[in-house]
Amino acid sequence: MQTSSAPVAKPSKLPLLFGLLVLVLLGLNLRPLLTSVGPLTDELQTITKLSFSEVSLLTTLPILMIGLMALFAGRVTTALGYKQGIGLGLLVLCAGLVTRLFEPTNISLISSALVGGVGIALLHIVIPELTKQKYLNRLGMVTGLWSAALMGGAALGAVATPWAANLLPERFQALGSWSLLALLVLVIWYLPFNRVPVASIPPRHLLLRAHRYPRAWLLGIYFALVNAGYAGFIAWIAPFYAEFDWPAQKAGNLLALFSLVQVIGALLLPALSRTQDRRFWLILAVLTQMIGFAGLSWFPTEAPWLWSALCGFGLGGAFPLCIVMALDHIDNPVQAGRLVSFMQGIGFMFASLMPLLTGWFRDVSGNYSLGWQLHILVGLLILLITWRFDPKSYKGLFNLQE
Repeated sequence: MQTSSAPVAKPSKLPLLFGLLVLVLLGLNLRPLLTSVGPLTDELQTITKLSFSEVSLLTTLPILMIGLMALFAGRVTTALGYKQGIGLGLLVLCAGLVTRLFEPTNISLISSALVGGVGIALLHIVIPELTKQKYLNRLGMVTGLWSAALMGGAALGAVATPWAANLLPERFQALGSWSLLALLVLVIWYLPFNRVPVASIPPRHLLLRAHRYPRAWLLGIYFALVNAGYAGFIAWIAPFYAEFDWPAQKAGNLLALFSLVQVIGALLLPALSRTQDRRFWLILAVLTQMIGFAGLSWFPTEAPWLWSALCGFGLGGAFPLCIVMALDHIDNPVQAGRLVSFMQGIGFMFASLMPLLTGWFRDVSGNYSLGWQLHILVGLLILLITWRFDPKSYKGLFNLQE
C-alpha cells in the first residue's frame, strides 16, 4: 500500500524580505544629519556668522562620535543587545534632528551634531554585527545593500533638503525635518513581526581585544584614509560650487548625484568581489576617486558632474569592501563585529579631521584646491597599504583564546 506524503511547504521569504527592508530603512537614516547641511551652508553662515572651519564641525563632530563610541562597541552590545541598541540609536538621532527645527544658533547646531552623532554611532556599532549574525551566507550582498542605503540616505539629505526648505515656513527647518524619517523607522523597528536575533556574546575574558593586534590598527588606519575622502567631499562640495554661483538646489543635486553613484559602487563592487581577496576591487575604487579629486582640483568647471560621479563610485565601492574585508579576518560574528567596531572607531576619529583640515585650508588660502589635492595624496597612501591585505595571511593574526 502506497502512502502519499504531504508536500513540504517552502519557508516563506517574507521575514527575509522584511528584514532586508528594515536594514535599508536603517541605512537611510545614517547620513542626512551630515549631508543636509551642505546645500544650506551659506544661509546658516548668514544667520550664525560661523566661519568655514566652524561650519566643518557640523560634519566633523558626528563622524568623531561614530569613531569614539565604536571603541566601546563591546560594552554597548553587551548592555543593550541588537534590538535595544538600534532602538536607542534611532531615538537619540531623532532627538538631535528635532533640535534643528528651531532657529539655529552656534550652540544648537553643534549640540545637534553631537547628539545626532551619538545616535548614528549606536547604529554603526550594531548593524555590521547584526548583519554577520543574521545574514552570514549573504554577507557581501547584504553589507553592500545597507551601505548602498546609507549612501542613498546621503543623496536624499542633499537633494531633498533645499526642496523642503522652499516648502516650510522657515528654510532652516528642513534640517530638522529628517527627524520624521528616524521616528518612522523607530516605529517599524518595534513592530512585533520584526524578528531580531539575540546577540551571542562570548564570556568577557574571551572577547577580542582588538587594540592588542597590529592588524587591527592597520585596518583602522586604512579605514580612516578611505573615509577621509567621503568626509571632505560631503562637507565642502556644495559650498565649493556655491562659489561658482551655483544655487543651493543645483549644488545639492551635485551632492545627490555623488551619493547615488556611491550606491552603484556599493552594490556593484562587493558583488563582483566573490573571493576573500578584495584587493583588485579596492584598487579600482581608489583610482576612480583619485581621478575625480584631480578633476575637482584642476578642472572644476569643465565636468563637475563627472568628477562627482567618479568620486562617488570610488568612495561608495571602497566603504563596504573595507567592512567585508575586516569581517573576513574572523569567523565568529561577535568577534568580527568587535574588530569592525575598532576599525571604525580609529577610522572615523581620524577621518573626522578631514573636513576641519580642508575648512582651515579654505580659510587660509581662499580656495578649495589644496583640500582636493590632499585627497589625491591620501589615495596614493591607500594604494600602498592595499597590498598588505592578502587573505592567505589572515589565519593566525588574531588569537581568540586570550
